[in-house]
Amino acid sequence: MKNSTKPLVAVALLIFITSVQSFAQPLTAYSDMSVWLKADTTSKSVLVSNLFEDRAGDQSPIIGAAAWFDKGKQLQCRSLLAFDYGILPRLIKPEQITSAQLILNPVQLENTEDDVENQKSKFIIRRVLQPWEDSLTTWINQPLSNSGNEVTKMISPKKKDRTVKIDVTKMVKDMFLFGNNGFMICHQDSLEKTASFSQWFASAKNENQNIRPVLIINYALQYNAAQYQNQKIPALPLTVKDRNELMQMYFRPETETSGPVKEPVKDE
Repeated sequence: MKNSTKPLVAVALLIFITSVQSFAQPLTAYSDMSVWLKADTTSKSVLVSNLFEDRAGDQSPIIGAAAWFDKGKQLQCRSLLAFDYGILPRLIKPEQITSAQLILNPVQLENTEDDVENQKSKFIIRRVLQPWEDSLTTWINQPLSNSGNEVTKMISPKKKDRTVKIDVTKMVKDMFLFGNNGFMICHQDSLEKTASFSQWFASAKNENQNIRPVLIINYALQYNAAQYQNQKIPALPLTVKDRNELMQMYFRPETETSGPVKEPVKDE
């Protein structure tokens, strides 16, 4: 997030302060909050294919998945997408995350064949396990992904033009625990010679900023209303000193992890 981190924290604090001021009962409560991360210059996306194994598609305006057969060989396209979480893993604990949704907006290519358009689209979202750079990532050196932590999405032909929402709650929680390397969008590997398949979405590099990917993280923040109900909340806009004091007051500092972190299961 880089430069977008400050307004993000300010919005979160504003929502939290409003919740504290409006709560009058002396008991521990939860404030439901949301963080919206829209793909921007801090985000990464790349489209790779085994048709051109040594080429990186880091400037591609689209991401997605595709599969087709040519001369007996299965050819595929798959994509990687990563949002910059910035300081969020320090502010939000994985157990506080109640849900996370990946929002993708479809893009239809002009040369797509009609028989492909009339088929159901089935693709997979996986959590990426290794660091990667979009300008260097190709089909040959693509990072490993976790097949044990994936979501399968099916789209009917009638809904190909609609925005797609994918529940990635478990993946985001694991990213907060084990590190954020983003998502992989791919086709399910199969030896069966099925009909061609493709599903395309706007990438983080798409010139239309309104249709770029969005990640929505919802979380519950616990607080003791009695502890804060009589405190004076400084008026907005907050000064740097006020913001720092609020951060110390309402958010727990990051704790040291005890013992080694168990590595997630990797693809075979």
